[in-house]
Amino acid sequence: MKIGKKVFFNIEEIVSCVFFTIMCISVALGVFARFFELSLVWTDELARYTFIWSVLLGTVVAYKHKKHIVIDALSSLLPKKVNTIIQIIVRLGLLYLFFILLKYGWVLTIQTWGVPTTSLEIPTGFVYLVVPLSSFLLIVYTLIELYQIIFKKVSKPS
Repeated sequence: MKIGKKVFFNIEEIVSCVFFTIMCISVALGVFARFFELSLVWTDELARYTFIWSVLLGTVVAYKHKKHIVIDALSSLLPKKVNTIIQIIVRLGLLYLFFILLKYGWVLTIQTWGVPTTSLEIPTGFVYLVVPLSSFLLIVYTLIELYQIIFKKVSKPS
């Protein structure tokens, strides 16, 4: 049960690592095939799509663990109350951005679901599905941060 819980709460990290590993193997296979003058066109496409998934899910992981870039020079000079208000405004702006990405990412996914990719012939919508998925996860983590800031009176959520 403990392992299942750990997997559930870190699923985006696991999936991102799996896609990153597939990308590395695909690139290596493509380079190896070119060395022997073999034509494996699908390796480039697979590497590109797994890169997209690993980067967008990696963004969620960085945001979740608060490892994203933060400029805190101004916030360290401001009073705690003003800093808290600014943190709330920033999170609300991020929520707005993530909702836009969720909405239009979903529209793009639906519109391109029936279009197969060139080499792999998987639905192009599957490639774009990571945009609304990562946006949804970012919304969840931003709402958690907002809760921490507002109700737990934490100016910089841990």
